[in-house]
Amino acid sequence: MKGWTLFPHLVVRTTGFPFDWLERLGCPEAAAGARRLAEEQRALEALRAEGPRVRRPPRAVLAALKAGRPVDTEGLESPEVFAAWNARARAVREAEDAFEAALEREYADVEKALVALRREPRFLEAVASSSPPVAKDLLEGRDGARLRRQVASYLQRLCAKNETMGFFGPINYGRADAEAPTGVSLRWSGPEVLVGRNTFAASWLVQGLVRAIAFDPEMAAWLVLRRKAFSEVPARKAAPPPESTEELLPRLVELADGTRTLAGLASALGVAPGMAREAARLACDKGLLTHQLEVPAAVHHPLDDLAERVAGVPCAAARRHVEGLSALLALMARYGAADAAGKMALQGAFAERARALWGVAPPSERASASESHNFYQDRLPLREECGGDLRVEVGGERARELVTRLEPALAWMGEAARRTREAARATVAGLVGTRTVPFWKVVAAYADRPVPSDTSVAEALARGIPDAAARSVELGGVATPPVVEDARALPLVTSVDLLVGARDVEAWSRGDYELVMGDVHDTALVWGWALQFHEARGRVESAMVRALGALPRPTPLVTVLASRRTGLLPSEFPGPVVELGGVSARASGWRLPLDDLFVESDGKSARLVSKRLGSEVCLYNGELESLVHTAFALPRIRPLRVSLGAHTPRLTLGGVVVQREQWRLGPEERKALLACRDDKARLRAAVDLWAARGMPDCVFAKFKDERKPVLVDVRSPPLLRVFLNLLEQKEDVVLSEMRPAPDQLWLRAPGGRHTVELRCTLLWGAPAPGSAPEDGE
Repeated sequence: MKGWTLFPHLVVRTTGFPFDWLERLGCPEAAAGARRLAEEQRALEALRAEGPRVRRPPRAVLAALKAGRPVDTEGLESPEVFAAWNARARAVREAEDAFEAALEREYADVEKALVALRREPRFLEAVASSSPPVAKDLLEGRDGARLRRQVASYLQRLCAKNETMGFFGPINYGRADAEAPTGVSLRWSGPEVLVGRNTFAASWLVQGLVRAIAFDPEMAAWLVLRRKAFSEVPARKAAPPPESTEELLPRLVELADGTRTLAGLASALGVAPGMAREAARLACDKGLLTHQLEVPAAVHHPLDDLAERVAGVPCAAARRHVEGLSALLALMARYGAADAAGKMALQGAFAERARALWGVAPPSERASASESHNFYQDRLPLREECGGDLRVEVGGERARELVTRLEPALAWMGEAARRTREAARATVAGLVGTRTVPFWKVVAAYADRPVPSDTSVAEALARGIPDAAARSVELGGVATPPVVEDARALPLVTSVDLLVGARDVEAWSRGDYELVMGDVHDTALVWGWALQFHEARGRVESAMVRALGALPRPTPLVTVLASRRTGLLPSEFPGPVVELGGVSARASGWRLPLDDLFVESDGKSARLVSKRLGSEVCLYNGELESLVHTAFALPRIRPLRVSLGAHTPRLTLGGVVVQREQWRLGPEERKALLACRDDKARLRAAVDLWAARGMPDCVFAKFKDERKPVLVDVRSPPLLRVFLNLLEQKEDVVLSEMRPAPDQLWLRAPGGRHTVELRCTLLWGAPAPGSAPEDGE
């Protein structure tokens, strides 16, 4: 069986704003002055502990010694006793004066940068795309501590984190070709040049529209219902004509075979159209039935798809709904070209029309500015995805290294994934006992149970760290897990966000670079929505289908389609599909009903079986962190997590950084930082702490329950405010070095340096390169 192979196509994610903009908020001279001041103060404290010794000193001398000031030696018997003290005290005073002068000078520049940023059209547009309330405050010229903190918070995300959202997180592409000449080349017109802008309606809005339109009384008569997740109808007793929706439900589900309209079903059941409509609505809400107007979960343009589906219904109401949907689509078409004010107006107009025509409102009406920093809330009616023209070509040895250098880390991750899967299967078996239970009941009962993640791999790696105080440790000497040779071993699929640290692209091209593993995902992400701007999307998707199809599969692999809840579409991979929440996008999908799946358990281990297929089955992964999915899906590749407590060195395997150097703050350190009440005190305290812990200027702070970390530059008063505001709310924080560091950002545009990462899909168990057909490019 072949080991790890790299799918040759890459998604390249970068920032729409240069990192240099973030550095405009820094006070580097003041930070250096704060370090010098702290050093001088420590030297003075050491001198205070040693002396000077004077018998019966005057009060003025005692006051000066206590305050750390030079002693006035005029009239003293032995003035030479205070020579060393006075020299140190004067050095402290000079250092303090220099620090305050530098801070005053640089702080003025920071304020100018913040004022300019508030007027920058692209920055305002980015904020308007995520939080109209904050953008409104900025456009109206409001000010205040909270708004300034929000501006800094947005800027660190726009300049330091690779997103896949809007023009500030454009989607770009690359290719790794091991047969090409060794080197790296790129072409890029810069972050302001886009090859496309796509606007989408939020998932909650589309689902609300589908429900409202489908169960319009005139439309509902034409619904063609079919059973979705379940093949067997709910149990019912022989009874006279139903008198309630609940009584009607099982009879309706029994007759819904995908060939008759709801009007025909109502006639066959002998019930009024209104009762049939309510029963159908209840059945759809429960996931028992679906209909021809439900938009498939993996469709990329759901509102267009809905309009096409509604257009096929032969009634006057359909024409009215198509007209309304066309008006929504017209508003969407204007969104990409609009500025900040225009985007906010279009969001409002779109939401108001959806509410007025169909009664659709957000899950939460709250859109408070205090919550607006979350880029991932799918709460606005409209969102945008953009394509950039950055194209990266990695050839020869540089391409081969993307796999060979990762193999040691992937070996450990694969072993941890297998152990975690087995532990999850054992846990489910212990809960189920010795019996066979429908899969849906197991999901319902144990969905919230924690995943028994394997810790033995992390513990083995931790034991390989000889010195916890070291800055960096290579773990290549730790014995790697044995290679799995079992022909029935399950394949592994992962997508890794790789970051390259190099002085420039030429340095990377000649091999002078560092490879850093960023986020690790459990599924193929060079696929579907991520390829929407690719010049050869169809060929790349076809190549991915063949790559997945070439993996050994001792059991059928099944996609469980959940309902779409965010802008990230669920993937529908090759093989059978279970329509759990969403419906299949395939015209002739291979569907398995949910009640065809059973969990067989002997109390010690469990397996998932299909009654119709007569075999065990395995689920594809899809970033679902649940006990049941972990037990019955492919082994889920997760990042390595090693912690030694207060400090954990940077960990490398085969020269690849698999975990950045990290620190945990203690209660006293947290208390000291939060005790500061102004920027001057915060800067001094933070610089002193950073120096004491040996942290670089730029670190990322990951707080518990916060999805994404925030960048903290200890030299920046605005970024320190953002950090301390979060620290005040949440106690648990892990700080990790920014790596690649600012001087390792190789991607440059006229405006400055950009962070960038290569999203790569790797597969374990695939045929050797060259044995599968080429993708035509």
